[in-house]
Amino acid sequence: MARPNRYTGVMRPQQVGRGSPEVSVLLIYDIEDDRIRTRVSEACLDYGLERIQFSAFFGKLNRNRRQELALRLQNECGKESARIRMIPVCEDDLKDMWLFDQYQRDADALKRESEGKAPVLKVLRMEGDD
Repeated sequence: MARPNRYTGVMRPQQVGRGSPEVSVLLIYDIEDDRIRTRVSEACLDYGLERIQFSAFFGKLNRNRRQELALRLQNECGKESARIRMIPVCEDDLKDMWLFDQYQRDADALKRESEGKAPVLKVLRMEGDD
């Protein structure tokens, strides 16, 4: 007698080497805490995503890597205030994508350049200088 299918109602495990295909992903976030925001951006870079704006990343991830990244970002944020969106984008939509890059430097270079610099204040007039 044949064995009953023990995977009824459960996702069947995929054969080795047949993982889910990579899908283009747009990841955007709005996080108030600087430390957490930095850790989230580093996690995105660790997963091979490319920074396209200060709080936006783009790249290709399969389903498993998307789930891993989502869990890591959730752990990084903990109980702090955060809004993160991971949006899969199909290849047909990417064909219709319009790009306009005006800057000569990428967002990572601009961020590195701005870190550690104090804002420059110009004193226009001091009391007693009449």
